[in-house]
Amino acid sequence: MLALVLAPLAIATGFVAAGPAHPAAAAVSWQLADDAFIGENVVTLRGTKDAGSTLEIRRANASGVVCRIDDAAATSWSCPPLQVPNGVNQFVGTETLDDNSTEPLPSLRLRVLGPPTVSSGGSGRIVTAGRITGQGQPGARVQVQTLGANGQVTHACPDVLPDGFWSCALSANNAPTGEYTVRARQSLPSLGPEFSVFSGAVPMTLDRDAPSSPTVTSPTAGQVLSEPSVVVSGRGEAGAGIQVFVDGEQRCQTGTSSTGDWECGIAFDGPGDWTIQALQRDVAGNFSAPSPRFTVTVSGGPSGPPPAEPGTPGAAPTPGGTATPSPLPQPPSESPTPGDTPTPSPTPPDGDGGDPGVPPEFSDEPIGDPTATTWGTPTTFGASLPTAREVWVSGGWVVGLLVGLGYLLLVALPMRLATRAALPRLLPAGFRLTGRNNRAATDDDEPVLPPWVVGAAVFGGAILVAALAGGIAFEVRYVRLMAAIGLGLLLLNLLAVVVPARLTGVATRAVVTERFLPSMLIAATLAALLSRVAELRPPIVVGVLVATTIVGAVPRAARAGVAIAQTTGVALLALIGWALHDVLTPATGFWANFAAETAAAVALGGFGSIVLLLLPVGPFPGRALYAVSRVGWAVVTVITAAIGAAIAVSGEQFPVVPLFGVAAAFAAISAAAFAWTRWVEPNLR
Repeated sequence: MLALVLAPLAIATGFVAAGPAHPAAAAVSWQLADDAFIGENVVTLRGTKDAGSTLEIRRANASGVVCRIDDAAATSWSCPPLQVPNGVNQFVGTETLDDNSTEPLPSLRLRVLGPPTVSSGGSGRIVTAGRITGQGQPGARVQVQTLGANGQVTHACPDVLPDGFWSCALSANNAPTGEYTVRARQSLPSLGPEFSVFSGAVPMTLDRDAPSSPTVTSPTAGQVLSEPSVVVSGRGEAGAGIQVFVDGEQRCQTGTSSTGDWECGIAFDGPGDWTIQALQRDVAGNFSAPSPRFTVTVSGGPSGPPPAEPGTPGAAPTPGGTATPSPLPQPPSESPTPGDTPTPSPTPPDGDGGDPGVPPEFSDEPIGDPTATTWGTPTTFGASLPTAREVWVSGGWVVGLLVGLGYLLLVALPMRLATRAALPRLLPAGFRLTGRNNRAATDDDEPVLPPWVVGAAVFGGAILVAALAGGIAFEVRYVRLMAAIGLGLLLLNLLAVVVPARLTGVATRAVVTERFLPSMLIAATLAALLSRVAELRPPIVVGVLVATTIVGAVPRAARAGVAIAQTTGVALLALIGWALHDVLTPATGFWANFAAETAAAVALGGFGSIVLLLLPVGPFPGRALYAVSRVGWAVVTVITAAIGAAIAVSGEQFPVVPLFGVAAAFAAISAAAFAWTRWVEPNLR
């Protein structure tokens, strides 16, 4: 138990110490340069201050404190990430010295421009014939970047309209038919030449192929109608929009069902011969050629409204399904119209104000709120996990080997030395960190809480702190994230700890039991706090909450087998989760993001737990391995710690050098305590 407390504290000290050193009496200042450009709508304010002082940060010309630094001893400071709108943001601050005098910070001016949004509809995927839309800062220049079979291509786009809507037509040469991911960035001339960061990548299906003409099954050519109205029906592509024309004039529009069936009511102007044609527009926005023209005869009756269609027509690819569509912007490529065919063809009416030569569009409406998130919006959890290629190219595997060796010599062995030899001599007689310090008492009452309640509480707490390690907000996507983390931790504990230990117990004919380790929640909480304070990317997540033990007297080899099964299971499952996360990202939509976040939880939770499990103290499997073979334990510890360290140091921000200094200090303290209890203290008696 003591080892569990000491190890995270030592690591915590190392991470906090990883920041840049400052002089003891630094003048109060900002780390960001005045008039700096921030390409996203989140900024972290940092700087230096005098020792013995406190600090308050405010927005210029606004009331309320956005950040308060109460750590008087610190000479550097950092505010939590702050949401900032597009435009010029100014901040001021006041430093209160230890003699209660105040000193103002110089005003900090920041030019902020976040990325635009890319509209993908409710499905999270763009299906288009070449036009991309979204929301941005009015007047900003937009660049769209596509990644597909033709590589990565950046497309220049028109400026954002005054209402915030932007649209970009991709040329067929630079973006042929195929599958892509697309993202966008923007630059506002009034703020400067810099571009914002790119928006999140959205998958896109680009379809430039025109669909085939729809078929009309009713009425039929030459049919005589007794009434001046009829329900026209036929078949087309599933999800397509259908337009029906009478003598070249559009009379109705509808959508096909999931099976391709459609029907639409039309009215004739009176008795006589009338021609009927139909065309369709697929989901991407491509128009077909008109269907073959045929003639029907209306025998009599005055003209009237079209009959009501029996049943509900199939859903059109737009929110609207009325007989007269509203005009929308022209599609990016030449859309075929009924007049494009050699035979006489109908043209849409211009009564609604639209261009009679261009078929109206059914969708492509801009989204309403560009900042809204949904169940399918990605989070940043696991985004900083490097790929295997990045680990290799960056040389992280070399640093990982050094870190693994340092962990063995400066943390694991000194902790064994301190907890087994020095600590029992230094603590008062009868002192126990956990358990009873008084005489045993008989209590016939049942436990206050059932074991399953305790286990559920520990598990739920671990899910929460794991999510906090990567950062959460009050948005529905983080509910999905916590569910994914819960599934990941469940798989990690079940498949990597319980199942391997049980199978090994069966093989060795030993009785294996499991128990929750609430103390692991302490380690998980410390790791989450350190990840947030030190802004570690990837964060440290402790995900193993279960320990297995053998009941009764069994050979030492059996205990070692169970320990090996646990540590090997955690390491292998973490590697599998890491590989799956690489395959599943970037993800779009609820289920794809859920799977990617589950894989990230398995990887981060496994790598963060394995270094604790290999400690040769307390209830950890490393203690059993150490008792059987110290050399074998040392080899396993170095290799396993090296793998986790190689992945960590290849991430975006993970300090290494300060950790060696802190680990060396921990080893020196442990060695000094051992020397005192072994040689100095006995001679003083």
